[in-house]
Amino acid sequence: MALRVCLRIAAAALLTLGLPAITDAKTLIHAGRLIDGRTDTVRTAVTVTVDGDRIVAITDGYATPAAGDTVIDLKNATLMPGLMDMHVHLSSQQSGAAGYAEAFYLNPADVALRATTYASKTLLAGFTTVRDCGAGNKLNLALRDAIAKGWINGPRIIASGGVTTTGGHGDGTNGLASELQEALAPILPGTANGADQMRAAVRQRYKDGADFIKIAATGGVLSLAKSGQAPLFTDEELAAVVQTARDYSMDVAAHAHGTEGMLRAVRAGVHSIEHGTYMTDEVMAAMKEKGTYYVPTISAGKFVAEKAKIDGYFPAVVRPKAAAIGP
Repeated sequence: MALRVCLRIAAAALLTLGLPAITDAKTLIHAGRLIDGRTDTVRTAVTVTVDGDRIVAITDGYATPAAGDTVIDLKNATLMPGLMDMHVHLSSQQSGAAGYAEAFYLNPADVALRATTYASKTLLAGFTTVRDCGAGNKLNLALRDAIAKGWINGPRIIASGGVTTTGGHGDGTNGLASELQEALAPILPGTANGADQMRAAVRQRYKDGADFIKIAATGGVLSLAKSGQAPLFTDEELAAVVQTARDYSMDVAAHAHGTEGMLRAVRAGVHSIEHGTYMTDEVMAAMKEKGTYYVPTISAGKFVAEKAKIDGYFPAVVRPKAAAIGP
């Protein structure tokens, strides 16, 4: 079933390349090679038969179409199930120190329209499902819905709603002048302190339509705050987040670099650890016991480590964190 679904999405992705649209009649895809993900063998010269929006058969050889069928000739191409990326931020692209100023001159609509290009590029790179772990102005939720409705091209999105603490990774007022912090705090949601505020924040994310909750269990590399490892939640706050999310049938993903914050999050019952930079044997044992998944984001670590070597690429407060945590 998983192969059928992934190949179905991959077939749909072909439409974005200007290939014939799938109609009610059967569509035959003549593929030179096929990687099905079930064996290490690459199948050659196969026909993928699509009926409506479902793959109904994969057969050897190039089948002859019946009257009314559409043939897509991919004899020089390789088909494979759609790739999945479990940690993306489709609304933005890291562009160094200049990117931190964008919030002052780009409107939410500008960011949203630009994000459609990132969504399209991600799909054309072969990713048919992604887990978007956060965006401002609930943009990841809107992007998810626009793609599902067929308004724009992009992968299926599982979208998060974010919760962090004052001064934590994801607090949009970090690093700003005091007057700006005070002015912006009321209109930048997602920052909470204490168990009661955590419950309220999770309930708001549910109301917004988030698919899961994303918390910043520790500091982060790219935020304008000094520590990338400090634990940001108390045990009581974590318990409130996890329990409330569970009440609404939502999982909790925990951004975490530092060991202590990671361990607290795992013990509280979060469903995944994102990054996990300073993971220890003790953390791993706790994850095994709790059944916690790990999303390592290796390419992000390599990227920030490389960019930390470039003078001026990152703000001064970010550069040492990128140099230490990235590798």
